[in-house]
Amino acid sequence: IRMVISDVIIVAIITGCFMLANTYLSKEHKSKRSRISKLDKSLYYIELDKICFNIRNALKCDGVYIAYFHNGGNFINGISMDKYSVVGEDYSPNLNSYKAIYKDKLVNNFPYLFHNLIVANRHCITSTKDYSFHDKMYRDELNNRNINSAYTYLIKDPVKKTPLGFVSLEYIQKVTLNETDERFIWKYQNDIANILNMGK
Repeated sequence: IRMVISDVIIVAIITGCFMLANTYLSKEHKSKRSRISKLDKSLYYIELDKICFNIRNALKCDGVYIAYFHNGGNFINGISMDKYSVVGEDYSPNLNSYKAIYKDKLVNNFPYLFHNLIVANRHCITSTKDYSFHDKMYRDELNNRNINSAYTYLIKDPVKKTPLGFVSLEYIQKVTLNETDERFIWKYQNDIANILNMGK
């Protein structure tokens, strides 16, 4: 009987050790996976910054940024808030970081901008001086940052065709983009969409 009891105790101790080791290794694995996930996300944002740099360099913009649509809680009546945040950028020394300015911003702040994005896939302002109607708040926002021309293009999921975000190009001087310029921007559409999807 003593032999049986001691065997049971030994088995129990060994089993307990295995369970503790398994729990420890499982936590370590989750922690490592979490660290890798955070690293992956930072790499996605670096890739978005590189795309902004390439567009700015090719089209001689003063600033380029990529924003991502996301939810942001609910209004008091229960309706969900639609927001966006900038996740990629490149800009000249004359401008400030877009990521600092546009974080958790309500879409309805600039209704005509986002309406045109959804309806026409783009919103173009050749000159804020000629843009004296509709989205006054957006025009004022551009003027406050000394931006004269702004071109914004919708980014859609390549498969679902749902809006994911947008890319915006800004110029301090008045600049008119042509079809070749737009084709250059559109060629990044799927790359940006895929990165935004991976960064979820």
